[in-house]
Amino acid sequence: MNLPSTQHQAQSWHWTGTATLESIREASLGIRNFLIEAGADEAEACAWELAVSEAGNNVAIHSVGGSVDILTTLTPSKTIIRIKDDSPGFDWPGDVSLPPEDDESGRGLFLIQELTDSRTYCKSDKYNILELERNYQFEAAPEEDLESTLIAMTEELSFCYESLASIFHFIVEARETESLQTFASSLLEHLSKSTATSIGFLRICHSDGTMETLAHYGIDDIPCVGIEGKAIQDRADQWIEEAIPEFDASEEMVGMVHPFYSDGELIGSIMLARTAGCGALNAGEVNMIHTFAEFFIQHILSRKHEEEAIQSSVARHEVQLAANIQNSLMPTKPQPVMGAKIDGECQSALSVGGDFYDIIALPGVGYFFVIADVMGKGVAASLIAAVTRSVIRSVSDDFLQPAQLLGKVARLMYEDLDRLEMFVTIAVGVIDMNHHKVRIANAGHCPVVVVTDEVSEATPSNPPLGIEDEPDYLEHVIQLTENSKLLAYTDGFTDSRNGPSSFESEDAVTEWFHSIAPECQGLEELKATIQSRLGQNQDESKNRADDQTYVIMTT
Repeated sequence: MNLPSTQHQAQSWHWTGTATLESIREASLGIRNFLIEAGADEAEACAWELAVSEAGNNVAIHSVGGSVDILTTLTPSKTIIRIKDDSPGFDWPGDVSLPPEDDESGRGLFLIQELTDSRTYCKSDKYNILELERNYQFEAAPEEDLESTLIAMTEELSFCYESLASIFHFIVEARETESLQTFASSLLEHLSKSTATSIGFLRICHSDGTMETLAHYGIDDIPCVGIEGKAIQDRADQWIEEAIPEFDASEEMVGMVHPFYSDGELIGSIMLARTAGCGALNAGEVNMIHTFAEFFIQHILSRKHEEEAIQSSVARHEVQLAANIQNSLMPTKPQPVMGAKIDGECQSALSVGGDFYDIIALPGVGYFFVIADVMGKGVAASLIAAVTRSVIRSVSDDFLQPAQLLGKVARLMYEDLDRLEMFVTIAVGVIDMNHHKVRIANAGHCPVVVVTDEVSEATPSNPPLGIEDEPDYLEHVIQLTENSKLLAYTDGFTDSRNGPSSFESEDAVTEWFHSIAPECQGLEELKATIQSRLGQNQDESKNRADDQTYVIMTT
């Protein structure tokens, strides 16, 4: 075959597509046609067609919906084909021999070995690269051509050295670059010097499909030209071989447009051009453009991951701050008052939630308690919970009249809750040790269970807060005895998503509490029994789907 010359059209062909048998066939035929147009004989082109088909078909068989990237490069001494894919990959055997006639496995690798002179296979978690090389089969050059051949080889080696030096220099500069525009400008500047091009654009593709110019030189910024659109549409390099009207220059130009992708997604494009008198881009220059594009892709992905990590860190910090604030609003365990003891617990499914409870000691009387559940979970629910707690504390004059207090809170919060389309189930109560009674008002909340000599329930008498603007609430009055127990809880107790620790129904909660309350000696034992039943001392609490909150009291 004829050797590629640095004085003729660039000897490189790039193809990207999905990993299917049909697309691999398309790529192998494209490579065959490219080689023939470049001067390869029929045997050389057919050998590469078969080798690429075998390698690509193996990817298509083991990859579901993956992508394949194939770069063919002609140098003065050999053809190099690099196949990049995102399949699971495999371990290339050390000894590739012809398998038995009745065994199809391994025949493709054997053919690839026989058809190529060098094979390098690299497997990683993200992608795999197979690089195949085949030396040209040609007759020795006549003596009169030896000098020109040596000159061409020297020029290629010199260019390779300059390319490596430019790449290393760029890497050093890139480490100190902060903005993406500065990075792009530096990349394009290095490429322009290395390829001796006079016009260049580097554009990035946004999520909405629009292209933004990050850097350009030799001409004012202009929208994407037709050849760029074709390169993006065909997902392949396009060669510039004529004057481009958008450049506002009549002089004929040569160069290329290289669209670059990551996991099949368009990242951007590089366009470089120079006057035709300078000659077309050679294979080394094309490889350099591809290499710098890979650097640019990695830089963008790295920046994206860093930004996502920062955003995630900020979000986690804000959620943790909200959790700290919410925890700080939870009451500490109060001291016994007139023979009564009270405590509570709140376990959120997320870092923050809409459940809350409050306990306020009333000297000379007993306790005022609140248990509530804001619709939803997360930060929004926790904000409404904090507001509800503040509103309740602002009407402390009504602590001894739970029904009156609940009606006042409902009227104060109705407008805001209605506008937000949210509601709050809530139960409030006062434990009056002077009269040995507990008075409870319930707005759409789970029943408050009281076990004395019998079991009693303070069930909801009206809808939750935020449903009606002028609700009236009933007040449940339950007489206390010497060993009374009280349980107020949220619907996380009966949420089946919380796993085996949840109760089947509210009736099941009442029945269970009635059975264990008489056996528990004191507040601490009662709390430990509830914690064990809910699995809050075990690993299953990590998988909680809904908040679980409760208030307990013993006399």
